[in-house]
Amino acid sequence: MMCLRVGRGMAIAAFLVGVGAAPAGAIAIVPTNDAFGLANTLFLDLPGLTVNNASLSSAAQDIRSASFQAGTYTNLTGTYGLPLSGIALSTGNVTDYATGPNTDVGFSTDFGVPASDAQNALLTPITGQLDHFDVVQFDIEFFAGPNATRVIFFATFGSEEWPAYVGTDFNDGVGLFVNGVNVAGVLPTGGVAGDPLLPVNIGHPDMSPITGTEINAVLAPNGNPVLRFDVPINPAEMNSFRIILADAGDSSLDTTVYLSSFFSPNGIGNGLGGSEFDPVLPANPADPVTGTWDIQIPDVPAGTTVWIDPLITVGFEYAVLGGPEFLTVTAPSLATIPDLDGYFITVGAATAPLGPGATLNFLETFGLTPILFILSGIDPKLGLDPDDPDAFPIGISLTADSSGTTILVTPSVVPLPPAFALYLGALAFLGALAYRRQRSV
Repeated sequence: MMCLRVGRGMAIAAFLVGVGAAPAGAIAIVPTNDAFGLANTLFLDLPGLTVNNASLSSAAQDIRSASFQAGTYTNLTGTYGLPLSGIALSTGNVTDYATGPNTDVGFSTDFGVPASDAQNALLTPITGQLDHFDVVQFDIEFFAGPNATRVIFFATFGSEEWPAYVGTDFNDGVGLFVNGVNVAGVLPTGGVAGDPLLPVNIGHPDMSPITGTEINAVLAPNGNPVLRFDVPINPAEMNSFRIILADAGDSSLDTTVYLSSFFSPNGIGNGLGGSEFDPVLPANPADPVTGTWDIQIPDVPAGTTVWIDPLITVGFEYAVLGGPEFLTVTAPSLATIPDLDGYFITVGAATAPLGPGATLNFLETFGLTPILFILSGIDPKLGLDPDDPDAFPIGISLTADSSGTTILVTPSVVPLPPAFALYLGALAFLGALAYRRQRSV
């Protein structure tokens, strides 16, 4: 097991990093028609949620097209602030929506397959239209454990129909049905609790031209393109979940949704750090003198991301003493922390931006794999709750197997006792040695 010690970090000079600053091709999509594979990616294989049945139907399958309307995605550069992995569905060829930035050409894969009567009945309340085409429908039946009372679901919805066809018959939309009820309603910017939720379609007033992939615009209330849906489910019972996405009015111009990390926070997590929604938490209270925590991390192979949460929200300093060095760090996505400006990673005298949900490779960015880095730039206006177990998770990976490694993270905001200042000096010396070692390789 790895021992991680965590403390408060320091603020540094910063500049804003836009959500849409991810480079081209930021989302990697692997097309698939494997419904169970899609379901397990969506559910993250968490204990307490057991997938019993899964099915996928699409217009592309109906006409035996070589294109796919569904796939799994990996998001290393934090495009749209989405979590690291999930699934994608499109009314066109889903792989067209891995790349970016948007060309404004208006991508369109016209399968020309009309919706069934049952599908039209589901979609009409969402789009306001009677006829739909190129439907992709994903159904899951899952058994919820006795402690699972809700799921929290994240999505980014975008379309090539915007803005030219807003207010027309071509009002593409998506529905997320849990136990027969569509839960995909979004409060517009400026709305307050109790106001009507608007359906997820291209006519929503918060559609915005946020760059990232080959999509003209995404739905981004209050500037956040990651939508969150808190959904009650029935514990100790079978539950059903249906995603349905369609072109409205005709089969031209594609609409796409990225879906991520269906999870329940009510006692079903395994605490092994497999996702930002189930991080490894401190094993003991903070040290009364240094403010540090111990986090026991499972032994994992080199390069494997483990999510940790040190229970504070002001910035962190992480250091490894002996053993492997840091290979990557991954910021929390907008699904977890709605910090649109992103963060900063400091190694020695160098600082680099890190967008929401993005992964930074230390060797590629700084030319070395450090034993110490600082994460800063958390927006204090967010008022993150230090008592929230999901207050500020980050993902780390190491250059070698984590077995037997000790990672120390030390406070640098509060006044330090003299002995601890000497300790920081020792860490700085070790960091210099690590840097020279990298330079000599």
